[in-house]
Amino acid sequence: MTIRNILLAGVLLAAVPAAFADGIPVEPGMWEMTSTMNMPMLPQPRVTTVTECMEKSEISMDEVRTEDMDPDCSFVMEQLDGDTMKWTVDCPVEGGTSHGEWTATSGGDTVTGDGVITVSFQGQTMEMTMNWSGQRIGPCE
Repeated sequence: MTIRNILLAGVLLAAVPAAFADGIPVEPGMWEMTSTMNMPMLPQPRVTTVTECMEKSEISMDEVRTEDMDPDCSFVMEQLDGDTMKWTVDCPVEGGTSHGEWTATSGGDTVTGDGVITVSFQGQTMEMTMNWSGQRIGPCE
């Protein structure tokens, strides 16, 4: 799982219809990211840690886009303010909808973020939460 996938993990569904040239600044290099996901169907939080080489000096919405995102989703950049970006994603799911609200903040050599996904289907609602943190651990190999 890459850093861009961690930023949208759980969303798996999002689509970015337009590219945004701006993003939040990060130091290029080797990064370690840890994410924690809480879902009602999991007995305990799922914690994942990955290491990845970041070659660019910013994380933009282009960086969080993946090819397997659902083209029926709508994506809205809510805020891009210095070191923080916030976005929402709305997607159809079988028999219902999902709505995600995401935030990422950079400290240059650190990044933190969180998200909430609310899925509604067949009269039921389920909420999943996720938070992540990362830090630059050195130069890329």
